[in-house]
This record gives sequence, C-alpha cells and structure tokens, in this order.
Amino acid sequence: MADNVFGEPITNATLEGMREYAYWRGQIERIDRARVAMNMKNAAGKDAKARAHVEKLKAESGAGIATLCLVYNATGSTLEYVGQKDWIGLMGKSPYPPLIANGQWAAFLHVRVQWGSSAAVVYRGKNAGGTNCDWMLSWANPKDRVKWDNRVYTEIRKTNHFNNEATWVEVNKLLCATRSRFYHKDTWNGCVSMISTGSGIFPIVEGILTLENV
Repeated sequence: MADNVFGEPITNATLEGMREYAYWRGQIERIDRARVAMNMKNAAGKDAKARAHVEKLKAESGAGIATLCLVYNATGSTLEYVGQKDWIGLMGKSPYPPLIANGQWAAFLHVRVQWGSSAAVVYRGKNAGGTNCDWMLSWANPKDRVKWDNRVYTEIRKTNHFNNEATWVEVNKLLCATRSRFYHKDTWNGCVSMISTGSGIFPIVEGILTLENV
C-alpha cells in the first residue's frame, strides 16, 4: 500500500462483520460496499490523517503556491491510476497513488511553476454493473489573482477517453470557462464524481468518487 493512502479497505469482509449485513453473505454487491464506504468517509480519523499528510508535504515543499489534493474512493471497488495531465506546475514529492482501495483517502501535492498549479488526474474504476469507467478530476490554482480564482472540473467517461491531447484541450477549456468555480459534479453511466476547492494559494481540492444511488 502506498504511503499516501489512508484508511482500511472496505471489503465484503468488512460488511459481513457489521450487524446490518450479518446475514448477507454471498449477497453483498458493489453498491453495498460503496454505501458503507461513503458512510465511513471520516471513520477512525482517516480523513484527518490524509489532510495532515498533504499539509506536511506542503511544508516540506517550500512552494509559494501549491494545490493540496485529497481523493476519496466510495465506488465499491479499487481505483487504478491510469493517467494525468500537467498544464501548469508539477507533482510534488508524493506521486499519484497507483491504487486507492474502496474506503480509502489518497493525498498528494501539486506545486506551481511560474504561473500557478493546474493539472488533472484519471482513475479507473467500475460502475455498479462492473463496467470499467474513467474518472477525471482537474483543478486550476492560478498565480494571477486579479483576473482569476481557483476552479475545478470533473468528468466520467469510457475507458481511455482521456488518452489523447485533443480531449485534454477540451477539458482545459471547460476548466477555464469561468473566472472561478469552487464545486463541480458529473454523473455518467451510473458513476458520480464530485470535486471542490477552496480559495487562496494553498487550497484543499477534494474529490469524491462514488456510484449513483449511494
């Protein structure tokens, strides 16, 4: 397990140990694991541990502008890192985790170069029926605070949708379409992605990846 994921994975065994699922052995589905993961989003202080980790990365980086990213998996299955895009800036010391188990938080830092911090990451997971889908989270944390404020944008699409430069051009246009956007949500093929950001030059960007009807 990467050192920048936090929380115990929520699996069938987790649910079978809970009173409300004690008699569901053999009947637990992905949507059930997703619901429990969402309900346990802050269990055992895992959210606070993730935030403390990314705050530590920020302090160690010495960056003048940085985006503190937290991603929570409540999809009922493990998420797999499949790609990223840097428009402005670059990853900090801790890389994108290759895997985020159901019920875990991931924490990573994206730091600025001259003009700010703007990037996207893509994770692959499954909808309730088991079809693979790609969740994309993007953020913009600009240096120019006169014309712009922080923005976020998210999409869920079929696998490999984000594997070409033309798509990234369109995503960047949508990300930059307004002066500021502190929250965005997308629902597609039974999957849900929510992303939010604070203002300021060290915002917390929080992504929640889950399923419909959770």
